[in-house]
Amino acid sequence: MPGAGGGEPYRFVVDESSFDFRGLAEERLTDLLNDFSDALEALVEQRSIAVSPYWIEVECAEGRELYDVLYEGEAPKVGRDARLRMVRLMDRCPGWDTDLPGLPDRVDVDGEVRDLALSVGYAWWRTRQRHHVGCLIFASGDRRGWVQVSARDTSTGDPATEEIFFLGEVPALSEFHRSLFAREDVTEPDFLDRAREAFPELVFADSLSFRKFDGGYSEMRDWVVRVLSVVHDHFAAALTLHSGQPHAVQAELGHFGLDLSPESPHTRSKPAVMKQRDVRHDGETYRCEWHGKKERHRNRVHFSLPDPRLDGRILIGIFVDHLDT
Repeated sequence: MPGAGGGEPYRFVVDESSFDFRGLAEERLTDLLNDFSDALEALVEQRSIAVSPYWIEVECAEGRELYDVLYEGEAPKVGRDARLRMVRLMDRCPGWDTDLPGLPDRVDVDGEVRDLALSVGYAWWRTRQRHHVGCLIFASGDRRGWVQVSARDTSTGDPATEEIFFLGEVPALSEFHRSLFAREDVTEPDFLDRAREAFPELVFADSLSFRKFDGGYSEMRDWVVRVLSVVHDHFAAALTLHSGQPHAVQAELGHFGLDLSPESPHTRSKPAVMKQRDVRHDGETYRCEWHGKKERHRNRVHFSLPDPRLDGRILIGIFVDHLDT
């Protein structure tokens, strides 16, 4: 489990200071708790989120702690199923380490001072150690994405400002993970493990290697992340929208500033050359003729069509300088 036994710290925490139920009618509060639980459930399944040991004591309405509302069913009222679902998920979250030296008890979030926003302080502390931690917030808040957080290390007195990622919905998880390639300067040995987190609808062939590009890892990494982002987010949808017509799909994907295309009819007419686009993965062969081009004559990322053998996912099959045409 991340963060346990001295391993890698958690990637996310629940921002308990975001729970503000004031002014919310029962139906609206129920909907927002369900939205929050959707994102929380995804993170619980990844075993990557932790909570403050004191989260249940946070005041969420005048004179009401979260315990009163969620466990005792006191006002403000919320739908029973939504309330119990959130309780079940929160109870599954481990507590983060409260004994870290210098954890702040006050933070300034984009100009707003918060006392006892303990989990935001934990995220700030971890980020200072160059391990970014995102904050899952209750969805009524409007703060999203990378936000400046200032605090003071209580053991040294040193102030610092760091950028912390705040999210309230499942789709934002991809944005967070993808940004870490640059923010944490992910190294080549760790790239594919991080890519599997950032691009869950892609499958990566074991044979992939940045050494097959014409250019070093530091030169190629961010471009590869851009290619993977567009393929993950838009390739399948473009195929459906344009009934698989190559030129129309290519034009659609070109809106994202990348050159993604299948092989030309000239290349496809040569069986021996096309065989170079075949990739073995888990005992099956996949043709990876679609590719992203970094430059006209060098550096390609080859990938397959969405395939039922991969539960509709796309195989990223080849990193290469250039294949025969």
